[in-house]
Amino acid sequence: MENSDFYEAERYLKLGLYPQAFEAFMALESGSYECTYLMPCKMALNNQLTPQQLELLFHDLERELKNKNPRAIYNYGLVLDHTGNHAKAIELLQIAMDLDIPEARAALSRILIKGS
Repeated sequence: MENSDFYEAERYLKLGLYPQAFEAFMALESGSYECTYLMPCKMALNNQLTPQQLELLFHDLERELKNKNPRAIYNYGLVLDHTGNHAKAIELLQIAMDLDIPEARAALSRILIKGS
């Protein structure tokens, strides 16, 4: 990826400057043609976000759910599972699977097997 803003956001992340990294990654998503929210979701999975940042992320991901954005829905499902909302995670991963995200089946299976 040849994007200086992405590299700057990644640098913030590596330095442990999580608020700056989150802001930078979210700004990149808002200007993106195909929003996936991959890096903000990775930060959520690594417990690097505040509750307020998670709320902002979830707000944006809800919009992507309404827009039927497969990759964002998949990432949202993973984060919800991580945060303990297993029922909604299952629902979202099923939607992602129906929207042809191949990894969604494995993620859904893991949740169902662990019986959370």
